[in-house]
Amino acid sequence: MGADPVGYAVLDLETTGLRPSRHRVVEIGVVHLAPSGRFTGQWCTLLDPGGDLGPRSVHGLTTADVRDAPAFGDIAGTLTGLLRGRVPVAHNLRFDLAFLRREFDRLGAGLPRLDRIGVCTMAEAARLLAYAPRSLAACCAAAGVRLERRHDALADARATAGLLQYYLDVTAPAPPWHGRLAEAAEVRWPAVPGTAPPRARPGAARHGSGAGDR
Repeated sequence: MGADPVGYAVLDLETTGLRPSRHRVVEIGVVHLAPSGRFTGQWCTLLDPGGDLGPRSVHGLTTADVRDAPAFGDIAGTLTGLLRGRVPVAHNLRFDLAFLRREFDRLGAGLPRLDRIGVCTMAEAARLLAYAPRSLAACCAAAGVRLERRHDALADARATAGLLQYYLDVTAPAPPWHGRLAEAAEVRWPAVPGTAPPRARPGAARHGSGAGDR
């Protein structure tokens, strides 16, 4: 008997650059939605990339911001638990999965093939939004979704979750990716250590609570 569908894990990553082979993840935001689209939790952490932070003009982070932040390996186990059993969702999913795959490879742990079960809100915009905008800001504007702060991982993940909720509404009662919920529940994940507490941006609201709610 298959496992029951759990829902969606909506991701956003802030990175030190655009190339997974050279650059690192510096912030991760995750928002959980039930299969219906109901919000069930969120989680976010800054990460110490162990080197140059890249374009501060994009993510706004400084060396001081990440000085006491965990490394990716310190939170990999927690992140695995947040993704396990869920359909991954992101705005430009290929980009985010490429960075996650590289980070897991650095730990010697392979990331499951998530691209085949994931939902890319940027790709879905081509048929679900008028004028087929591509940027997160333009898609949110077209769908009437609030985008609080650009290039803040949790704010962008929440906006992407809002886009997914809009897509679920306009494709009800059964979105084209509905069958992927059951597939995601069957994906086998490796055991990965690393459960350090998350660290939020300075001055940000506490992000670490409620992410495991289902």
